[in-house]
Amino acid sequence: MKPSTTQEKERRVRLFEERVFTQLQIKQSQFNCCVESYNGYALLLRRWIQESYKQGLNSYEIATIIRKSPFAIDHIQQNKPLSLKKVIPKNSRVRVS
Repeated sequence: MKPSTTQEKERRVRLFEERVFTQLQIKQSQFNCCVESYNGYALLLRRWIQESYKQGLNSYEIATIIRKSPFAIDHIQQNKPLSLKKVIPKNSRVRVS
């Protein structure tokens, strides 16, 4: 039995997502676990990757954008929910001792 065109499109998107995470040195299973366990930013990231694929961006471009983003992507490797990096604004009055 031949797969439907919808199933084929979904398979291609999953493979694209897998290539993105391979370039980020994250296992697809870790990302899937993050999405299933925590939703939040991980689910938004998954949807954004899917939309980027539909717009024709390649996996390298997506991985580069994610690396430069404020996401703490290494949290996925630590089985933590995806979150934003803690950034100290340039003009803040934080004292470092």
